[in-house]
Amino acid sequence: MGTRQLVLWTALAASLAAQEGAPGYKWVGLQAGSLSPDTQTNLKASPFFGLQGGLLFDEKRYGLSFQALVASPKSDLAPGKSLSQSEFSATLLTGLSGDAASRFWPYIGLGLGAVSIPQIDAVTGLQKTLKAGTAHLSLGFHHRPGLGLVWGLEGRYLFTFANADLKEFQGAAVVGYAWGGRAAAPRSEPERAPTKVEPPPVVAPPPPPAPLPVVSTVPAPRPLASPAPPPQAPQPVAKPVPQAPVARPLASPPPPAAPVTAPPPPVTVVVAPPPAPRPAPLPPPAPAKATAPGSEVTRRLDALRLGDMPKALELGKKHIDALSGQRWTLRLEIANLPATLKNAVVAFPGQEPDLFIAPIKLKGGKTAYQLFLGDYASKADAERAAKAVPAFFLEGGQRPRPYQINAIPAQ
Repeated sequence: MGTRQLVLWTALAASLAAQEGAPGYKWVGLQAGSLSPDTQTNLKASPFFGLQGGLLFDEKRYGLSFQALVASPKSDLAPGKSLSQSEFSATLLTGLSGDAASRFWPYIGLGLGAVSIPQIDAVTGLQKTLKAGTAHLSLGFHHRPGLGLVWGLEGRYLFTFANADLKEFQGAAVVGYAWGGRAAAPRSEPERAPTKVEPPPVVAPPPPPAPLPVVSTVPAPRPLASPAPPPQAPQPVAKPVPQAPVARPLASPPPPAAPVTAPPPPVTVVVAPPPAPRPAPLPPPAPAKATAPGSEVTRRLDALRLGDMPKALELGKKHIDALSGQRWTLRLEIANLPATLKNAVVAFPGQEPDLFIAPIKLKGGKTAYQLFLGDYASKADAERAAKAVPAFFLEGGQRPRPYQINAIPAQ
């Protein structure tokens, strides 16, 4: 019965933890401590030694550990005789801190196992071994000082399924080697100012030379001279009358000569050349990737570069409120330190990424910062964008996750 429960519990723990992504880090180590058996077993407290190993999953929220130990307790019913006790267990660990960059990781654990407890019959003095399934509750922490070293302390309360009143207390320390996961300390890379890409100047080709005007000299037509008036018939001259002299009528004065019109100057006709073909319009230059100074994106990035978390949170909330709740975004990481967010901005050389942050409340009441990238129309678009993020956000098994705007977690 105990073995079946152990297998089922381990499978359930692995299934829940696998939903959080790839392992954060793994460890193996040596364990030593003291166990205090139940008084009804007539066994005395004794030291124990064993092995422990395990792994933590994405963001260090969940993990698994396995341990095997042996002890040599003594019984009040057999003075001077050392007995042999062994245990094996598997534990599901739940972190009390979800900060993926922390070297100190406290946890609470719940697990199943099996135990072989020596017993001596009080009447016959014969020794027998009780084998039973167990359940336990543990509380402890891990600390990684660096260079692959890990150590920790753990206290455990254990009881058996064969007899719920048969219980045991353990206190242990573990020292071992850890590998994988992100480095706890932020990387100290110098901040590089984003490079603004300027488009190449567009030089228009010179216009073709205008053709010379064609000048044609056409003599103007001369006006025809007025026709001369017809000659008048001579007037009859009256014969003189002897009685009295009669005045002789004078002939009509000759008509004035028609004025001679000078020929007009030649008229110059300017024939305009045909219009030159216009050059095809040049395509507009490609827009520069850099965002114009003073934009909302630049202001958010400046706040992150300067480590001004109140301003960055204010601008991030303003940006989220302006987006439609049905849009999608991409969460790159959860960080505790402003320096981690500075390095995240530097991870996009020559760009001004659409980054913004939102707070999240971790277990234990501690507040951290969620770093988001972009605004996408669908979850599929956000997942495609996740494949193109810088390698900085994929170290140690990290995995960017898409979230709908109206479903951004707050804790």
